[in-house]
Order: sequence, then C-alpha cells, then structure tokens
Amino acid sequence: MFNSHRKADLLENQRLTCSLSDMKAKVLAISRSMAIIEFAPDGTILEANDNFCRVTGYSIDELRGKHHRMFCEESYARSDEYVRFWHDLAKGEALSGTFSRLDRAGREVWLEASYMPILDANRAVTSVIKVASDITQRIHKEHENESIVNALSRSMALIEFSPDGHVINANQNFLNTMHYSLGEIVGQHHSMFC
Repeated sequence: MFNSHRKADLLENQRLTCSLSDMKAKVLAISRSMAIIEFAPDGTILEANDNFCRVTGYSIDELRGKHHRMFCEESYARSDEYVRFWHDLAKGEALSGTFSRLDRAGREVWLEASYMPILDANRAVTSVIKVASDITQRIHKEHENESIVNALSRSMALIEFSPDGHVINANQNFLNTMHYSLGEIVGQHHSMFC
C-alpha cells in the first residue's frame, strides 16, 4: 500500500516537474523574441528583458523603480486617459493595442503590445506584464506612404476605378478639372469621360 502511494506521489512530482520545465521553456522562447517588461500594479517598473532594454535604449538598472510614464509624452502621462489606463490594469483588465512610446533619446517608438495583469489566488493584481513587438519601422513606412498619397492628392487629379472600369472615388482636383461633383460620377463607367 505504501509503495503504491509513494509511486503515485513520485509520478505526480515528475509530471509537475515536466510541466514546470515546459512552462519555463515557453517563457524563455517568448522572452527571446519579444520585448517584455513587468510593472507593479501602480506602474512602477520591476523588471525588463534585454529586448525591451534594446528597444527603449535603457539598461535595466535605469528602469527599475521608475514609473511607466517615463515612456510617455508628458501631456498623455498627465491625462485622465492615462490614469484610467493604470486604473483598469490594476483592476485586472488586460489591454492590447498599438502604443506610441518614447525611448531614452526621446524618439517615438511604436509597440504592438499586450498589458496582462498577473493575479494571485485571491484574484488580486500582483503585477502587470507587458509583451511587445517593436513595429516602429512599419509605422514610419505607413506614415511615409500616407504622406506621399496626401501630397499626390493635393497636387494631382486622381480618380479610382473598379477593375471593370466603374468610378469608386475621385479627389477634389479631379472634380474641379472635370467640372463634376463626386455624386455625379461614382458608379459611372470610365467611358463617360471619353
């Protein structure tokens, strides 16, 4: 009887050890590819991995004990929206999205991130983990492309057609040049201009 209980306990310990090892391996895999930072529920920085430090230009010693607001524009850090942001996290609400933050040099850094509250056995928030991916280059490219399109729209007459030749949209320069209103041409075929 004693041996069967002992065997069951050993098997359970092995299973838990394997589960813990698997969990550690998964956390390490995420940490190798993502920028991760941990906060107290009030926004005070507890830890950050090398990827997060690299993205922001800070060392971990420069971050520990500071508040998250160091990554934010001053106007945002003083806003009601920012207070609600940390209030919601402290209540246990996870938040995800695209966030503009500042690096050590004050440059804009764009992060696709999830802020995930960590709960204890009583469902109280003990810390908040942020897992992020640096998308700064992508955002800058999107802004650059948007600027090009806006510049073209301001200086050229542009019209957009469906694959079968029907008007989808036109800018004001086109409408002024051709003496039409947008309502008169949307849905019409290209042949009306020939």
